[in-house]
Amino acid sequence: MTTNQLLTRTLVLRRLAAATMAGAAVIHLGVMADHFREWWAAGTFFLVVGVAQLVWALMVWTSPVPRRLLWAGIGGNALVVLVWLVSRTTGLPFGPDAGHPEAVGTADVVCVILEIAGAALALALVPLAVRERAWTRAGGASTTARLGMVTAAAGVLVLVAAGGALAVPEPHSDADDADMGMASTSTGHGEDHGSGTGSMDGERHAMPNLPDAGSATAAQTAAARRFLEESEADTAAYRDLAKAKAAGFDVAAAWKRKEAKATRLGRTVRTDRVQLVHVPSTANRSDGRVLDPKAPETLMYARSPKGTFTLVGIMYTAEKKAPPNAYPPYQRWHYHEKCVTRTTGAKPTVTEPTNGTCPDGATLRKTGYMTHLWFVSPDQLTYAYAMNAPMKRLAAYQQSLTGASSST
Repeated sequence: MTTNQLLTRTLVLRRLAAATMAGAAVIHLGVMADHFREWWAAGTFFLVVGVAQLVWALMVWTSPVPRRLLWAGIGGNALVVLVWLVSRTTGLPFGPDAGHPEAVGTADVVCVILEIAGAALALALVPLAVRERAWTRAGGASTTARLGMVTAAAGVLVLVAAGGALAVPEPHSDADDADMGMASTSTGHGEDHGSGTGSMDGERHAMPNLPDAGSATAAQTAAARRFLEESEADTAAYRDLAKAKAAGFDVAAAWKRKEAKATRLGRTVRTDRVQLVHVPSTANRSDGRVLDPKAPETLMYARSPKGTFTLVGIMYTAEKKAPPNAYPPYQRWHYHEKCVTRTTGAKPTVTEPTNGTCPDGATLRKTGYMTHLWFVSPDQLTYAYAMNAPMKRLAAYQQSLTGASSST
C-alpha cells in the first residue's frame, strides 16, 4: 500500500469515527432535558457525555490526533455502552429507578450503535495515527477535495440519522401523553381527558410534572405512601377484566369509545404502541364519595401492542365539588377547560381556550376536579403522583409483579 493510499484510508476512518461520535453526542444532548427533569444526576451525566463526545468528534474530524485521544474515545464509549446495558437489563443500582430496568427505545438503540461503531473505527485508527501525524508534520500533501466532500456527506447522513432517532416517539416516555392516548378532548363522561388548561394551583400545563416531595414532612410522605398501597390493594381484583366488568368497569367498551372518538376527530389510534385508556364506573362517579380506594371513579389501563390490558392506575374525581386537600404536597388536583362552539346542523367544534377565554360564539366548559395515582413501586412515590403517566416506571413495576407471581 502506498503512502497516499494509507493516508486516504486513515482520513476516511478518522472522519467516519468523528461522525459517529457526533451523532451519539446529538442524541445525548437531545434527551438531556428529559433526564434532568427525572433526576439531576442523570441529566448531568448526559450533558457531560454529550459535550465530551462532541469535542472528541471535532478534534478527530479536523486534524490527525494522538493515540491517547483515540483510546480515550474507545474507553469512554465502552463505559457509556456498559451503563446502558446495565440500565436496560438489571437496572442501575442507584438513582430513582434503582433496580428497575428501563424500556429500550429507538433513540438509545441508535446511539449505542453509533458508539460501538465509533469505538471500532477509533480502534482501527490506533496503528495508523502515528504515521498520519508524522506525515502531516513533515508537510505531506493532503488528500483530494473530493474525498473530503464524500466524508463530509457521510457525516451529514449520520447526524440526520441521529436527529431522526430523536424524532421517533418513545412508547414508554414519561411525558408522552399525546402518544399514549391522553390528548383527547374531555367530555366529563369517562373518555380520555385532554392535556388541560386549569388546576387548583393555576394553569394545568404550567404545573410541574412531579410534586415537590422535598417540602413534605415524614408524616405526609408516609400518608401518601399508605394511600398508594391501599389504592393498589383495593383494586387488585380489577387486573382481571371480567371482575372489572362485573364491578362496572367495562374495559372493552371504553377502548371502543376511544377508537370511535378518534374516528370522529379524524384521528387514528396507534395500536402498534402502548395506549392508555380511562375506564369509568358510572355508579362510582355519582356516589358522592371522594378518594375512596374501594370505589374509584375511573381506572386506568395500558393496552399493549398485543392487545392485552394492564391496570396501571386510578383517576380519582371530585366532579364539580372542591376536592379535599388530603395528601399534600404529593396529591394535586386539576381540571380541564374547553371551548365548545355549536352551529345549527353541524357537530360541535371543540378548541383550547386562550388564557382562560374563548372566541366569540364559543362556550367555556369546565370539568370537575381530578387527580392521578399511578401504580409504581412505592419507593418511587413522587412518580405515583405525577401529572403525566410515568410509562417506563409503570412498565418496570408491572414486570416486577409478573416476575414475583411466577416465582411463587
